Amino acid sequence: MEKKHPIRNIFITGIVAILPLALTIYLLKLLYGIIASNLTPLSARFAVFFKVNVPEALMGIVTVVLFVVFIFLVGLLTRLYIGKLLLKLLDKIVSTIPLANTIYIAVKQMLDSFGSSTSNFRKVVMLHAVNSDNYCIGFVVRDTQEALMPTVEVPAYNVFVPTAPNPTSGFILIVPKVQCHDLPISVEEGVKFVLSVGLLNFSAPAEAEKKIKESLNDKDTT
Repeated sequence: MEKKHPIRNIFITGIVAILPLALTIYLLKLLYGIIASNLTPLSARFAVFFKVNVPEALMGIVTVVLFVVFIFLVGLLTRLYIGKLLLKLLDKIVSTIPLANTIYIAVKQMLDSFGSSTSNFRKVVMLHAVNSDNYCIGFVVRDTQEALMPTVEVPAYNVFVPTAPNPTSGFILIVPKVQCHDLPISVEEGVKFVLSVGLLNFSAPAEAEKKIKESLNDKDTT
């Protein structure tokens, strides 16, 4: 007979409840420390140059606020024509620097692909894992190109299967459409599900959940 440990269970429940908030505070504090420690001397010089008296205790907060405003202005500038020209010029300059160009291009491509990935995904599907009877979650990118159809021989999807908890890496699978089971969740919910390593709860409508079960049963028996 399994022993019950109510005190331990309550303690674990408390940890689970507090952990997200604690991690959020820790990461924000870490980010604040990095920004404040590196940019506060620069802010102090600007304050002296413009003859603005800022208390030392508030200098770190002022630095973070200025940093956020600076990032916002950079984002605003990149939406303008002159900002796009400056970005192209920056790309050309960095691409001529050995080693730096490799790192810069790799990071830029990763961020660009991740930033646009959710808008490029059409829907979330469930499919059999490779060489396994288990299921995995995937994102439909598009219908498989006609150039690949002679090999596939049946209508198929290009499906991106991410790794958890890092959805920027994964596998591209060409999967027959009959083997892809549509899930009644949005792409954003699917990405959150991967980031949470399966911990995210989402309630599918009863009708949609029934259709999924019927679809799995029908397709697995064929």
